[in-house]
Amino acid sequence: MQHTKYELRKIYREKRMNLAIEQFHSLNQQLMQQVKQLSLKPYLTIHLFLPITGNHEPDTHAIAGWLRKTNPRIRIAIAKSNDETSGMHHFIWDADTVLKENHWGIPEPENGIPVSTNEIDAIFVPLLAFDKLGNRVGYGGGFYDRFLAECRADTIKIGLSLFDAIDIISDTNQYDIALDACVTPYRIWYFNTTP
Repeated sequence: MQHTKYELRKIYREKRMNLAIEQFHSLNQQLMQQVKQLSLKPYLTIHLFLPITGNHEPDTHAIAGWLRKTNPRIRIAIAKSNDETSGMHHFIWDADTVLKENHWGIPEPENGIPVSTNEIDAIFVPLLAFDKLGNRVGYGGGFYDRFLAECRADTIKIGLSLFDAIDIISDTNQYDIALDACVTPYRIWYFNTTP
C-alpha cells in the first residue's frame, strides 16, 4: 500500500498518540534492546534528537545513558534550531549542558561546545514513518532534510521508529535523503550499509 507524506503524518501521529502508556514504555524498552545491537564503537561523534514531551517519541534519553555508560569516549551532539533559516546548530551534550524547551516543546541546549556537521559520524534521525527503501516522513519542517544534506557523504543516518516499515512513500523527491538503517522494536532495517 502507498501513502503520501501528508497522509502518513496524520496516520502515524494518531497511532503514536493512541499508544497506552504501558505499551509506549514496552515499545521503548524493545527499541533500546535493538539499538544495543548496532555497532557504534567506531564513531566519535553521534547526533541524537531529544523527544518532544507528550508526543510519544522514542526515548533517546535512554540511548544517551547507554552510550555514556558503554562508550564514554563517544561525544553526543544535540541540535538547537534556528527558525529564521530553518537550520540547526549543533552542540556537545555533556553534564554542563543546560536544556530549555523551545516553542515546539523540543529540549535544546542553551550553552555548550559547538560541533560542525562534518564532525558528526552518525545521526539518530526522528521520523513519523519510514518505508522499505529507507525513505522517511518527518514533521514537515525540513530541518532534518537540510541538516542531513549538510553532512558528510559517509555520515550514517539511523532512523528510530516505534512502528514497522510501510511498503512505499508515494511522493518522495530529489531533496529526500534516505536512511542507512532504521531501528524498530521488532528489528533493524538496513538500507545502504550496516551500522
